[in-house]
Amino acid sequence: MASTVHSTTNKLALPNISYSPEEGDTLCEKLIDCYRQFTENNSNNFLKSSIVKQSIFISTTNNSDYILRKQELLECAKDFFDELPPTSIIAQAPDNGSLMVEFMCIEDVQPNELTFRNNDKASWLVIQRGDMMLLVAVGCSESDKLNDIMHQSNNAFEQLQYILAEEDMDFSDIIRQWNYIEQITGSIQQNHSTSQHYQIFNDVRSKYYRQSSFLNGFPAATGIGMDFGGIIIDIIAAKFGNKESIVPIKSPVQIDAYSYTKEVLAENNSMKNFSRTTPKFERAKMILTPGNKSIFISGTAAIVGQASIIHDSVEHQTEMTIQNILGLISTENLQEHGISTIEMACINYLRVYVKFANDIEQVRSICMKYFPRLPICFVVADICRPELLVEIEGQAVLNN
Repeated sequence: MASTVHSTTNKLALPNISYSPEEGDTLCEKLIDCYRQFTENNSNNFLKSSIVKQSIFISTTNNSDYILRKQELLECAKDFFDELPPTSIIAQAPDNGSLMVEFMCIEDVQPNELTFRNNDKASWLVIQRGDMMLLVAVGCSESDKLNDIMHQSNNAFEQLQYILAEEDMDFSDIIRQWNYIEQITGSIQQNHSTSQHYQIFNDVRSKYYRQSSFLNGFPAATGIGMDFGGIIIDIIAAKFGNKESIVPIKSPVQIDAYSYTKEVLAENNSMKNFSRTTPKFERAKMILTPGNKSIFISGTAAIVGQASIIHDSVEHQTEMTIQNILGLISTENLQEHGISTIEMACINYLRVYVKFANDIEQVRSICMKYFPRLPICFVVADICRPELLVEIEGQAVLNN
């Protein structure tokens, strides 16, 4: 899986490891088998106490089924962990059609570095290492109003705002964010007008983000669809003794998402003060700590400038998406951002979202051509623009 780097006092290394079940009939049995594989076979010899975040991807048929499966899986997970890390149950069908679990671990973790916190709505994890404080949290929408995307978005951001404030942080301290949005390109009809789910989410995000300065750029982020479940927001936030430890990375071929013009934004007529605002994220975010240079690569698609490359070939879009990522982390582009390096960053993990399940094998074939030994997760998910068929995110490290 991800390679191990020698530890230093406040090094930040967060490798991902994913497992698909080898046996089991029920979802809980499948999850238990994934835990067994982690315990017996993880190549870095991580302990379960090193898991600081888990994402469980499942196939489900409706919101009632999703809620039931979520409750069952969370109870199953609690039996495995001494302290349950921030956990998301995501309604995106994995390539095996049932369940897949992805762990984010922190290398060389010590028990006194971890503090688990919770309230009646959420739980989160604080990691203190030297002059670095790391926060891992999940903001979930309420399960009783799953059709109201604006309510769901506000609820999730309110949870995160509370958690951040509890740790003397704000939204500008987020370095990586995952936004899972039910039926992302779906819409609601209200007062004889249409409001798209993703645009509603973006406008709610803008409302909360305006409270912070973002002197080090917006978070690296992914905005992606899921079949059911309202809104889920996962975050990693960090504070360092040296603010220069955080560097936003721009794309050499895509304009910043927050600089999009309104011609590529969808409609939202459900909010008065925040309507048709841009997605607030960086194309990538580099974190520089002693002994470690990590890059969080945002969700990336076949976009040049601000325009989708209109092409109905999933192969073409996959190739272009990979080229966009390689250009983003290229030696030349990193040097443009003041990063001293003589080689391209090394990608150590990818998650690939494919709009149609029938396209997964074609996408997998292309990804393996570029990254034959890389751990890659494949899930079925709707992309934020109807014409896009593939989105890819990941992590990378600089070894010099």
